[in-house]
Amino acid sequence: MTMLNDYLKDLAELVNRDAGTKNVAGVTSAAEVMKRHFESIGWEAELVDLGPEAGRGLLCKNKPGSTECDVIFNAHLDTVFPDGTAASRPFSIDGDHAHGPGCSDCKSGVLAIFYACRLARKEDLDRLSIWCVFNPDEELGSRCSKHWLTELAGHAKAALVFEAARAGGQLVRSRKGVATYKVTFRGLSAHAGNNPWDGRNANVAAMRFALAAYDLCDRERGTTVNPGLVNGGTGSNIISDKCEVVCDLRYWNDQDGDELEAAIKALAEKTWVEGVTNEWERISYSPAMPYSPDTKALVEKIDAAAEEAGFKAEWVDAGGGSDGNHMAVQGIPVVDGCGPAGGKFHTDQEFLRIDTIEERIHMIVNLIKRL
Repeated sequence: MTMLNDYLKDLAELVNRDAGTKNVAGVTSAAEVMKRHFESIGWEAELVDLGPEAGRGLLCKNKPGSTECDVIFNAHLDTVFPDGTAASRPFSIDGDHAHGPGCSDCKSGVLAIFYACRLARKEDLDRLSIWCVFNPDEELGSRCSKHWLTELAGHAKAALVFEAARAGGQLVRSRKGVATYKVTFRGLSAHAGNNPWDGRNANVAAMRFALAAYDLCDRERGTTVNPGLVNGGTGSNIISDKCEVVCDLRYWNDQDGDELEAAIKALAEKTWVEGVTNEWERISYSPAMPYSPDTKALVEKIDAAAEEAGFKAEWVDAGGGSDGNHMAVQGIPVVDGCGPAGGKFHTDQEFLRIDTIEERIHMIVNLIKRL
């Protein structure tokens, strides 16, 4: 059989099992499949316990016991689909597209890592230390695995994330960092008709804050603040005594993110209506995955590797985050979208472009030669 036929057969085995993030046993079974694959080529493969709420992670090393590595190849094992989806919508092929739950997001990337490692030259594997890291809960924000990814990245020189390339084939060279803040305003309720001046309107304070926060957006620097949720009041005839504003912050590098965070905190601590108090909290945070000089050098190596594989690599900068952000915080170059191309993720129309499978695998084999 050709490599492509082998790959599609192996992919069907992964796709035809339910692996929604909360299906701990299902995600673990996917990890066990990949553990078997890596052990078949002589790699060390270890299932990793990341807590009772997640399936097992998987860490594979070409040099058993190594404590440092030249590169991490990462992809996630879980999908967004509920139990029963694999049986009702199993792996299928329609022309140049493959279908099935998680066929592109991200099981094609998981398998592409293995095939690239299996095809890598012996002299390159002898020279390099490579870690293949498969986490079980990316679709729920990698809540159980992000610290594991960050810790492993602290021992690596670079990382590639094998989320699918965009439908047009583009890889991702940078991603914005994301932080979410909630600011709660507490005032004093009163009747809006009989004694409005006795109240302290939390809604008005929140709206003034939200407008000021939005003004922090800087198109030139690419920093944005979106007051996406504003929730306050109990009736139009009541002065509101409580209102919450939830803001989404995005930034291309962590220095801009730190400055934006400081500015949001300063606004959150101001008095916007006399008698209304404010309190803020950071709900979530993800560092940026910047296009640094080191990342540029890695991109250039991938460009050359793609050219050797017979295609031109094209790149995008993405506003959304991924597991690459958790690893980039260690200051190493990280790129994303290294898997075969696909689209319509998280829907029953998800597809994998079969014509990109072999070229992306060969791109990574060629990259390994250049590391």
